[in-house]
Amino acid sequence: MTSSPPKKTYPDAEYEAAHQETFSPPRAKIPTVLPVGVTESAFKIAIEELISALGVGSVFVGEALAHYVDPYDVYEDEESRRKVPSAAVTPASMDELRRVLGIANKYALPLWTISRGKNLGYGGPAPVLSGSVTLDLHRMNRILEVNDDLHYAVVEPGVTWTDLYNYCVEHKKKVWPSTPSLGWGSVIGNTVDRGTGFGPNSLHHQCVAGCEIMLGDGDILRTGQFGLTNSPSAFVSKFTFGPSVEGLFLQSNLGIVTKMSIWMTPQPATFMACTFSMPEFEDLEVLVDTLGVMRRNGVIPSVVFVGNVVEALSIHGRRRDFWNGDGPIPDWRVKELQRQLGLGYWAARFGLYGPKRIVQAHFDEIRDVLKEKAPTGEFTGKLFAAELGELLDAKSIPFEDGNVFVGVPSLMGIPLMSWPLKEDGVGKPAHGDYAPIIPSSGKRVLEWMRRAKPLFEAAGCELMTDFFMHERHVVIMGMFTFDQHSEKERKAMHELFMALHREATKEGYGMYRGHVQHMDLIAGLNDFNNHAYIRFVEKLKDAVDPNGILAPGKQGIWPQRYRHLRDKSGSDGSKAKL
Repeated sequence: MTSSPPKKTYPDAEYEAAHQETFSPPRAKIPTVLPVGVTESAFKIAIEELISALGVGSVFVGEALAHYVDPYDVYEDEESRRKVPSAAVTPASMDELRRVLGIANKYALPLWTISRGKNLGYGGPAPVLSGSVTLDLHRMNRILEVNDDLHYAVVEPGVTWTDLYNYCVEHKKKVWPSTPSLGWGSVIGNTVDRGTGFGPNSLHHQCVAGCEIMLGDGDILRTGQFGLTNSPSAFVSKFTFGPSVEGLFLQSNLGIVTKMSIWMTPQPATFMACTFSMPEFEDLEVLVDTLGVMRRNGVIPSVVFVGNVVEALSIHGRRRDFWNGDGPIPDWRVKELQRQLGLGYWAARFGLYGPKRIVQAHFDEIRDVLKEKAPTGEFTGKLFAAELGELLDAKSIPFEDGNVFVGVPSLMGIPLMSWPLKEDGVGKPAHGDYAPIIPSSGKRVLEWMRRAKPLFEAAGCELMTDFFMHERHVVIMGMFTFDQHSEKERKAMHELFMALHREATKEGYGMYRGHVQHMDLIAGLNDFNNHAYIRFVEKLKDAVDPNGILAPGKQGIWPQRYRHLRDKSGSDGSKAKL
């Protein structure tokens, strides 16, 4: 048992330094907590058994838990709301994982499973239920297969997007993996939480065929064709004989995903980096409607990423570099900066992939449609093509044009969080977001931004936002960056989240993802037939995890043992009917 945080969790020096900085010891001491319903003496015995099962270097308590709390915690000074584990364990194999589950069942220890703990902005590695034992799977990190004939990979939970990319480069695999905005997260962790990327396979959870799950009792399930002995179709088909169950393990606490396949993009011969910008806030309606039609009819075959000017400015510097006054940058100054830096208010980015003549045909059609429907916008495309008969090397594309759109992972988004800091070396950059799912309607998306903008400004920050355009819906990221050391800013971020939630609730917008502090609040929106969805999933929970050890409270799903702990407070202080 150790009281020092895990060392060297990343082989790459840049990633390790960023990890250590992000998870530097919090200012508020991590309190000692026990798992709910477990006595101190029973907990000590359980820890001793975990040490016996895993080794002293794989069990963490006390100040070592700095790497297992939310580094951006808004409620760090509120002990009753703070989410902290009682211990953490790092099994390295299926056998060790099964031993942990056996001990957890024996002593009724709630576990909180993480892969790399990089669900930042949503609580990171922190549990919903304080006192849970964090089950950290980063040491289970094998890349089991990369198939560049059928374009898929099979990985364990500790494999990061950067690990997968590097493996494909090193072994000259003819694939482009996807990647989210930061490459240090787990492929499995991001995918099962419905994270997203930027290329043709951006909806990661829809690129899963077979996966392997360890249930709470240590039993192992394989889904789809992966459940057939030696099936050559294990990772290439979503079809199964009977109900498909993969979805039960997305944003779920019904089991632990220990192996997963993910489909990747065949390495293309040509890539075109496309950007379409429009100058005014109100242009958003025509932008969404025009690009949305082309997403649905296949002219734009992959996700469109749209960001606003404030997010663009945050890549170039901090607020203080552009505005010396108090509060958020006023609209008139934003307009000045647009002119000085040649920025639109909105900028949409996407890639075109495939044979050169097909890419060019798509570009020409998009250009003609935009010229007719959105004439005040500016559309550009940069074409990158391999030599005749060859495939395009993603590394050959300048980073400013390719990066996440060609599957090259990085940590380039981290500086964005420093936007509000007033002095170098003072404060701690942090972020959160509100992420509603909205129909791909220009009118609806613009109306949301009109409502959100004054709420951000009332909280002392600019509307910093982006969104992902899929065929029929958009997922909006309302990003709020703040100084985590500032009590005033932490309080403002709490109030901003709640204000946005009230607006979303009025419109019937749910969230695609949620912070561990707000999972019950968000889950409570699914209220059809007296919350039939949650009642159904909790029946499954009680059947497959009768002791309720796996991630109690995740996504608002509570086992019988802990159901009385459900947070029934609504954003307005009312009680939900769940």
